Amino acid sequence: GVRLEVLRKYMDASDKTRRIEVMGATLTIDPSILDDLDMVEYLYDLQHAADSDDGGFTIVPFLRKLCGDDYANVKKALRDDNGRIPFEKVGEFVQQLIEALNPNS
Repeated sequence: GVRLEVLRKYMDASDKTRRIEVMGATLTIDPSILDDLDMVEYLYDLQHAADSDDGGFTIVPFLRKLCGDDYANVKKALRDDNGRIPFEKVGEFVQQLIEALNPNS
């Protein structure tokens, strides 16, 4: 999972909006969006989802906020041949997305 300490370096990233591609989805993201208590709370809830009955559902508002207008395109890119979006694929996407926002990448 994504560690909160790791996000600190992304929060200090330049304020440049970046266009990135992750797992077939193209997104325009402002890295400073991670400098937001709501986002940190979402990540905290995701990290501690096993301790809560509904912590895992935090992925939905987290992705909606992070992806913004590109959220529907992300879902489309992650959808499998059966029309579903497997949680494993969502987790993989989040990891790759956070890595893509790395100011050193």
